Amino acid sequence: MSTETGPERFQVLTVVELLLEAVRDGDRWSIARRATGPLLRQLLSAESEPAYARLRDATLRGLAANPVAAVDGDHAVVMGAVTGSDHGPIPLVAILIRADGDSWLVAELDTSAAVDPGRLMAAALGRARDREDPTSTDARIIADASPLDPRAAAIDWDDPTEVIRTTADGPITVADALADLPKFGRSCWTWLADDGVMFLGLYLRARHPELVREPDRPTP
Repeated sequence: MSTETGPERFQVLTVVELLLEAVRDGDRWSIARRATGPLLRQLLSAESEPAYARLRDATLRGLAANPVAAVDGDHAVVMGAVTGSDHGPIPLVAILIRADGDSWLVAELDTSAAVDPGRLMAAALGRARDREDPTSTDARIIADASPLDPRAAAIDWDDPTEVIRTTADGPITVADALADLPKFGRSCWTWLADDGVMFLGLYLRARHPELVREPDRPTP
């Protein structure tokens, strides 16, 4: 088990931080991209879950102070805390599993564990190894929860005249948004959809749902 500073440690920390941000923002696309198994189902459902309600109250992105990340083969554990608006620091334990390629998915978020770092790390890794592969049912969970981005799905992307937003400079239409598509190669689609800031990203979320779990492609 390695807790050394290295690419995999930073990678699992980043995945957890981005998932926390997605929970806070209610970004179901980003949640579907980074969670797996029962956690994925819970985060995409409309069920009230106190633990995740606390995470939605988080005022800062990611993990505070010096989080610990341990990678052990195809399993990883992240321990740290997030800052909440009314609750103070929220202790957090995240269990991750390695998915296709070099990507990681979060299988568990625990905000209620008492922190005994050594025991907690060993117990979390034990739970990770003992669980069945949770990714096997993810496609069905995601399909049942779709559309992941209701705002993107509500736009008629077949109507070039539909106004997406009205600004001081005039209306922005579907045609305006899609005019930028040729500027980006196919290798950029995944991060455009994941970012979801540009209207083009909303189009990709609505029309290319396969991107939600497609690995990032290196830009040529």
